[in-house]
Amino acid sequence: MINIKASLFDSTTDDTTVVCDLLRASTTITVALHNFACVIPVNTADEAFEIKESLGSVTLAGEDDLNNIPGFDLSNSPTGILKIKDKDVLVLKTSNGTKVLEGIKKRDPDIKVLIGTSINAKSVAAKALELCDHEIELIMAGRRHIFNIEDAIGVGLIMEEIKKQAKAQNISIHMEESAKAVYLLAEDHKRAVDLIRHSDASVRLNKRDFHDDLILASQINICSNVGIYDNKEIYNINNKWEE
Repeated sequence: MINIKASLFDSTTDDTTVVCDLLRASTTITVALHNFACVIPVNTADEAFEIKESLGSVTLAGEDDLNNIPGFDLSNSPTGILKIKDKDVLVLKTSNGTKVLEGIKKRDPDIKVLIGTSINAKSVAAKALELCDHEIELIMAGRRHIFNIEDAIGVGLIMEEIKKQAKAQNISIHMEESAKAVYLLAEDHKRAVDLIRHSDASVRLNKRDFHDDLILASQINICSNVGIYDNKEIYNINNKWEE
């Protein structure tokens, strides 16, 4: 029996987690794995510049409250990232997502940490089921430790896929009430997309002309990339395991 639960920001499991920061870090990371060998998430611009000085040729992406950062190549834009081809390392400054990832690994370095969102819900659900021993924790990154609707829908879409795939594979699961709640929130896909596109974060993105990012981030199951976070870097799990 595999236990499934949903949590906000902080992790409590000792098994497998899926972190969702739908608008936009998880979406940016997921699409970046098309063209970058790895993504290094950081909390500050200074950290990003230090990595660039150390490694040399890297691409810097990120934003500060939706504002561009001087000296960076790109903002935290998934559509912008898709235009960059055949690069080795993307250093990504996030507002909240990096803190979640670091917090999980600080508590227990052996926890498996996957990056999930609406665009890779099916693929990340499959990997979570494959990797877990007894529990999957779906973590909503939130905004400054506060609940937001888009991350809840993101983990709800992943929960839907876990339930569907577990049934197909005859895997017994137990959904805690937190997992049931996000599942119910996301099961009507049309309503789920509408809620994402009218969330507070979406309003802020639209005001800053990031409409294309919003459209991309609110699509469902259009990408098979699955990032895994380990040793402070994120790789496409398939590529990493083939090495």
